[in-house]
Amino acid sequence: MKKTHQKQQGLEKLEKDFKDFFDSIDTAREQSLKLSREVTRLSSRAIKKLHQDEYAEAQKLLEQATGMLISARQAVIRFPEVQFAGFLHNAEKELLEGLIFYRILKEKSLFIPDFDAFDRISFLHGLCEAMGELRRNVLDRIRKDDIDTLEDMLSMMDEVYYFVSCFDYPDVITRNLRRTLDVFRSTVEKTRADITLTLQYKSLERKIQEK
Repeated sequence: MKKTHQKQQGLEKLEKDFKDFFDSIDTAREQSLKLSREVTRLSSRAIKKLHQDEYAEAQKLLEQATGMLISARQAVIRFPEVQFAGFLHNAEKELLEGLIFYRILKEKSLFIPDFDAFDRISFLHGLCEAMGELRRNVLDRIRKDDIDTLEDMLSMMDEVYYFVSCFDYPDVITRNLRRTLDVFRSTVEKTRADITLTLQYKSLERKIQEK
């Protein structure tokens, strides 16, 4: 009877230890999830500001989002089952999409992060999705008759596509990068067709004016 009582006490103590353990994971997950949602929201706002040529405001939003991503990752650093559940990756790729798009518009170059601070796979996804924003920018330029940089932008999209397509690994490793790359390929081809038609039309227009 005494041994049975001791076993019950042992299980009661173990139950409390396990409950504390799971409570700490749950608290960290909720904290990280809340921050991740804010990272996504701020990054999305920053991309919108970039399309409106409001670079200072976009930079401020991206800096805020970067700080929150760091906090979100730190909150779950002891719990890999939460850290790699997917929501951090989604927030980080959205932030990287904004950072990459910002650098393209501001400096006509690609943002290459410090990979001690950013995840490599999230970077590849963010890179592909930033090209979708670049396509939208290309279409805006065509509409405004601002065609001088169109071929440079298409060249950048080609370079990024060939870079990302080098990493032909199973989806479980790349977080379904192949699917993202398929969408990106379609984006590049549509953009190529739009730019080609625009430049051909402009060339024809010049020839008519010269006659």
